[in-house]
Amino acid sequence: MSIALAKLQVYVHSPHLEAAHLQITSTLTTMKTTSAIVLGFIAAASANPLNTRSETGSSGCGTPHNSGFNSNPDSHTITSGGRDRTYAVRVPDGYNDDPNKPRKVIFDFHGRAGSPENQYQNSQYDKYDAGKEYLAVYPAGVDAAWQGAPYAVKGVDDVLFVKDLLARLREQYCIDDNHVYASGKSNGGGFVDTLACSDVGDQFAAFAMAAAALYDDTSKDRCDKKRAILEAHGGNDATIPYPGGSTNSGGDVPDVDQWVTWWGQRNGCAADEGKTTQHDGYQTTTFACEGLSAVVKHYKINDLGHCWPSSTGDNSDGSRDYCGDHSLDFTPRVLDFFGTWDLTNAPKN
Repeated sequence: MSIALAKLQVYVHSPHLEAAHLQITSTLTTMKTTSAIVLGFIAAASANPLNTRSETGSSGCGTPHNSGFNSNPDSHTITSGGRDRTYAVRVPDGYNDDPNKPRKVIFDFHGRAGSPENQYQNSQYDKYDAGKEYLAVYPAGVDAAWQGAPYAVKGVDDVLFVKDLLARLREQYCIDDNHVYASGKSNGGGFVDTLACSDVGDQFAAFAMAAAALYDDTSKDRCDKKRAILEAHGGNDATIPYPGGSTNSGGDVPDVDQWVTWWGQRNGCAADEGKTTQHDGYQTTTFACEGLSAVVKHYKINDLGHCWPSSTGDNSDGSRDYCGDHSLDFTPRVLDFFGTWDLTNAPKN
């Protein structure tokens, strides 16, 4: 366009030609401006297309879902490892106000003989402001048990189930892939530890357990992953004894303090680098490894039994006689821990 304009300027000698020149110049300028605007729109559309997810959102972004707890097997069943597996999902309030907003996710695993509904009432994530924003997923174990325990159904691959379920959720919901977490109680907590030691665990930013039944993690070398780990355990737990040893379920479990130290070592700390602080009714042990503060954190609640710790006793464990120690409210501690970690700052493997 600039060459053509230069040639026209050479032959402008009369008022008539000057008028023609001005008209042509105006037309060419308009064409150049219009082209720039069009190209600008194209560039903007390419950089930020309308109605698309964020760069960390999943393919399910934009799909509406009813808020609340839903465990309908007609819509919450997948096939994994040749079995039909069920689960429940608690969708945050106001999800449909912005179905393109990527959501943080918590997988929450029930204990032996438990259920998704039971664990939902135990952890009570949506009771707390920080937990209301999470998409909370409650998988169901085969015969209400999880891989790694001596009583689990042989041949069931629950790690594969988690992998398949996370893939399904990404297709159906708007998932923030940098903020996926796992928690569980008892057998479910032990399975969270098993998940943390697996390659599938690489898709999770942090792991939290209460009264974890650690049948599958009985030596430091059983696991070679670095993970952000949180656990709470009752000093009077008669089901999964704090000092470890044999259980009524037919399997052995490690000493909990020793297991916490193993996780510190797995994350690059020396065994003696754990810091223990005494509180009213409980103690906290933390490991800060390779520049990561409190990457391993443990609560010992002195007089608590085999329970998900609660300061109010209004969860599903609250009616049990051995759950009367209300020194610590674990769920907000879990939410704080999860709020610290994502896949950009979690330990690298």
